[in-house]
Amino acid sequence: MAKPERIKPRHETVMDITTEQIARVYAQAFMAVAEKSPNTAGLVEEVASLVSDVLDNFPNLEEVFRSALIAHERKEEIIDEVFGGRASTEVLNFLKVLARHGRLGLLRPVARHVEKLYTKQQGQTDVEVRVATELDQALRTQIESELREMLGVEPVLQVTVDPSLIAGMVVRVGDRVYDGSLSTQFDLACNAMIERARERIETQPQTFLRPAE
Repeated sequence: MAKPERIKPRHETVMDITTEQIARVYAQAFMAVAEKSPNTAGLVEEVASLVSDVLDNFPNLEEVFRSALIAHERKEEIIDEVFGGRASTEVLNFLKVLARHGRLGLLRPVARHVEKLYTKQQGQTDVEVRVATELDQALRTQIESELREMLGVEPVLQVTVDPSLIAGMVVRVGDRVYDGSLSTQFDLACNAMIERARERIETQPQTFLRPAE
């Protein structure tokens, strides 16, 4: 599933490990159901659409999903009112399971893990790419080709535009990060200069303590 470049996601944040583990468990449970369907890809896309087409456009609904003050019974009623007749039975039931266990607020990370599990199942892997400016198609194709050769699987790029990088890019594959951004190179150069100055002060203090003529 190709994904367009986007300027820093509005909602996605770095979440604690426990939350990510819980989200992954629910994603695995959903995939166990989806894999029994002849339309696995459609169900995965449907879950992704809950984020891109629903939560992104209706933040008040997401607040309802996250609220601990609203009983799960009421949330299930809202799910029926909003998605009844629109969502598949599998997705509708899955949303109700999340609501019943007080995990409906984790829909974003759950959807993210569902996509990761599906791409892995298809012999693909998600690759997060941060760039300073939007990629043209030629450069995107080149990056995909190089990653395909390096990883031995089909890369699925998730591109984020981050002007603070100045130039270059940062690529994350799982836990591995390849940082070729200009901002990082600049920081490394500055740190190296500071370290050299510190060593000189420690090893040659007389140079800095010599009285001015």
